Amino acid sequence: MLCVKCKKEIDDGDNFCGYCGINQKKYKKYLDKINNKIHKEQDKEYKTKVKNAQKKLNKLKNSREIEINRITNNRWQSIGSDSFSFNMTEGKIIVNNSTYLFSDIKGAEIVEQDSFRTITNATETVKGKSRKHASLGGGLLGAAVAGPVGAVVGGTVLGTTKQKGKTNTVINSNDIPTCYHIGVNVNINDFNTEIVLLSKTVDQSSLIYSNAVKSAQSIVDKLRILSRTPVPKKYLQPEEEQSVLNIDKEIEIATKELKVVMDDKPTYEIPEKYL
Repeated sequence: MLCVKCKKEIDDGDNFCGYCGINQKKYKKYLDKINNKIHKEQDKEYKTKVKNAQKKLNKLKNSREIEINRITNNRWQSIGSDSFSFNMTEGKIIVNNSTYLFSDIKGAEIVEQDSFRTITNATETVKGKSRKHASLGGGLLGAAVAGPVGAVVGGTVLGTTKQKGKTNTVINSNDIPTCYHIGVNVNINDFNTEIVLLSKTVDQSSLIYSNAVKSAQSIVDKLRILSRTPVPKKYLQPEEEQSVLNIDKEIEIATKELKVVMDDKPTYEIPEKYL
């Protein structure tokens, strides 16, 4: 067999090398310990490089997804409600989460359901007469004739009154115009679907009502224009836009870098300083 250190031929079963004098078993244990340490250090370094390269690639892929979503979302515009949006680049509309082409629009009209609420006010008036049983002069006369006692009696009588009359109640009522529903009926290939803009009762003098009416009119006007707009026959898909293609190039480079790092697996050679 070969010596574990000097690699010279020695007899099988020899515990010590006749050339370098090394204890074969102890030196083998030492080499195994050093080898495990080197494996651990190099494996950690290798895994870190792979992890960093993979992280860079994943970040680029995520950036690509974000850019595609940005381009897609920017192509859509909405009016008044999330239930209606249009895409001039692709010639499409979305009504109540369903997608159609401009050419599918056959008509649109505003739907409004009005009502009113009544405010009632009541006022009361009293008509009648008041009469006093004694005057200030009567009290003074009692004091003169009857003395102090007469003055007290006269004072007691003074201020006693009676009132007679009739109460009238007047009721005033005002009717306030309200609205409890505003929408736009859209004819899509002879099938009607409604875009609801208002579904609760509000006064017609309110800002909510005014905004709903404006939005309904804007939607009808826009649908009229879109129905006459040709559907684009060709357009770039979001992933074909230059900003996405630039990221694709970076992803290609990062993918190659990851492969190089993964292929560069460590070789476990014990440095001479340990030998």
